[in-house]
Amino acid sequence: MKAMPLTQSYYYSPGEIPPGVTLGEYFQRTVRKFPDRPACLFGDNSLTWSELGEIVDHLTLALMDLGISRGDRVAVLFPNRPEFIYSALALAKLGAVMVPISERLRRTEILYILSYTEATAIIMIDEFWGYSFSQAVSSMMSALSNLGHVVVFGGTNFSHEISFEELISKDLDHKYSRDHYQSVYLKKNPIESDDLLEIIFTSGTTGKPKGVMHTHNSRCRAAMGTIERMRVTSEDTWLIMVPLSHTTALVNSFYASIISGSCSGLLETWNVEGALREIQRMRATIAIGVPTMPIMMLQHPDFDKYNLSSLRSMLLGGAPLPVEVARNIMRRFACKLTSGYGMTETAASNLTSLDDPAEIVCKTVGTPQPGMEHKVVDNQRRIVPIGQEGEACARGQNVFLGYYKEPDRTAQVLDDRGWVYSGDLAKMDERGNLIIVGRIKDMIVRGGENIAPTEIEDILYTFPKVKQAAVIGIPDERLGEASCACIIPEGGAPFTHEELKNYFKDNVARHKIPDRLVFMEAFPTTPSGKVRKVELREIVANSINPKTKA
Repeated sequence: MKAMPLTQSYYYSPGEIPPGVTLGEYFQRTVRKFPDRPACLFGDNSLTWSELGEIVDHLTLALMDLGISRGDRVAVLFPNRPEFIYSALALAKLGAVMVPISERLRRTEILYILSYTEATAIIMIDEFWGYSFSQAVSSMMSALSNLGHVVVFGGTNFSHEISFEELISKDLDHKYSRDHYQSVYLKKNPIESDDLLEIIFTSGTTGKPKGVMHTHNSRCRAAMGTIERMRVTSEDTWLIMVPLSHTTALVNSFYASIISGSCSGLLETWNVEGALREIQRMRATIAIGVPTMPIMMLQHPDFDKYNLSSLRSMLLGGAPLPVEVARNIMRRFACKLTSGYGMTETAASNLTSLDDPAEIVCKTVGTPQPGMEHKVVDNQRRIVPIGQEGEACARGQNVFLGYYKEPDRTAQVLDDRGWVYSGDLAKMDERGNLIIVGRIKDMIVRGGENIAPTEIEDILYTFPKVKQAAVIGIPDERLGEASCACIIPEGGAPFTHEELKNYFKDNVARHKIPDRLVFMEAFPTTPSGKVRKVELREIVANSINPKTKA
């Protein structure tokens, strides 16, 4: 029977995923089920599930031998390398709480996270991109009374450091029986699926980062929702192009691979040529990233020289996906596209399905994952009619427990009925698909008229002379706020504001035509690839006089 069109902006996706299994238990199941299938690819190195299981089992014992156990907060700082995977799985088996730290962060940010979480250990790379994490952590040891262990991969430089390589190869056979973890450790430290799995900090574009608390249940069920929507199997190989230290890759690809038996192909850090090369070399079937990544890949002069025929789908999230860009990606890569939406607090609360027509994939972020519900509300938090804009909210199995040590900030976004208020401006269609309009705080109010930046960005991406675009509001003496199109031009060749206005005039209302045009070489972004619009506004404000008319 055909579903009746919705009249109110509320939708629930049936098919709740059963809880009750920890990430460590899923891992052990997969090792037993697919021992000889590939589990992890990195450069020229390949590991089967059986080989990965042996490494993780050994590291689990080695960390336990250091005194790390259930409930301890342990920071993990790596780019996309196998050592991140080893560490995350060993900590999950111990019931310790992983605190992922991005390799893009520096001393002050790292100190804040380690101090705030009272981390008892950090497992990290010694240096990356010319920055010494070893030196940075060493300089803050006196301020971190709880930090008992510093485990370093790549070479130790200080007496307090423990070599990751030596730890993972340490002979413990004489000290622990083969079944010590199962027969002794778990009896003393039983781990439940509602236990805390991770505290992951928001990359954020404003304010102090928040420690988002997730359990084994909330993360594993979110990953299973992705598996279902994308029909992930043990035959799949992911190319993970975004950092494992962020929710997009951590849950939707890494945790999904642990549960499904699919293979994690790691791109150590994002670069265009590397991504194209690895899709071809790994025979990747699913690539996960943010929209700017396939945009840059398509613009690579050698794009057509690579064999990308293995790719069956891309999962893109973390930033708005302009309609024209989505269509171009599907056409040029000859693959399906899954657009996702969520936040650190919910993982991917919404995903389009592989069966969704191109129109749905291009214009919406789909319906909620199984066991999730969503709604769009006004400023009184009342559900709005279909098609009306309001704030996107989600509730269900993916939702976080709250912000670590911050009940007041938690109460601002998580109500007593379990609804998470996203701060994103959205609307819903008659079938329950969510359409993201932009951030509520990013909304431009020009002379009393509301302008959604993503609407203008969608049009900018259809203009042949535009390579990348971001629209922001800037102060204006007459209008209160004016719109500014920040453009990275195609081929580096700028164009005139008049050309842009002529292109826009038959597409949108006059007040939506950008008041200003600013050319840039690059946009400031978060580690997960989102444009930092607050920082972008500051850059523009320093480069132009807001009182000057466009």
